[in-house]
Amino acid sequence: MCRDVIFMAWLKQQFSECTLIDATHRDVDVLLLLSNSAYYVAYYDDEVDKVNQYQRLSLEDLEKIEIGPEPTLFGKPKFSCMRLHYRYKEASGYFHTLRAVVRSPEEDGKDTLQCIAEMLQITKQAMGSDVPIIEKKLESCQKGCQRREDTQSNC
Repeated sequence: MCRDVIFMAWLKQQFSECTLIDATHRDVDVLLLLSNSAYYVAYYDDEVDKVNQYQRLSLEDLEKIEIGPEPTLFGKPKFSCMRLHYRYKEASGYFHTLRAVVRSPEEDGKDTLQCIAEMLQITKQAMGSDVPIIEKKLESCQKGCQRREDTQSNC
């Protein structure tokens, strides 16, 4: 039985100026929920107005947070992204890459992502451990990326 207490959420409807999306699938909205012991990455379907998949990830397994320009093959990146690196079944190399979509053309979303990263860090520190926040250019995921196939569906 899950005993998480949700105390922070970044929801599509909550942001008038910013929405989170999955940076690898640009048309997929992401809801990010933070509890006392985990964070949830939920994929929201606008057409049916509901969450259709989610993953619950233990804060203990969160290894590092990277914030930087979105990976691009050509041209200058337009947006900032946040990559949440985590362990799954004791193996490293898994991550979610999220991008903040802002309504103002002057913003790149970095401030929003930095605040989210700091809340994740503070919550993990309250559990007795830490997670580094690293600012760097994010590498594109051409090969070697590990994908989890245990996403919960049909919420």
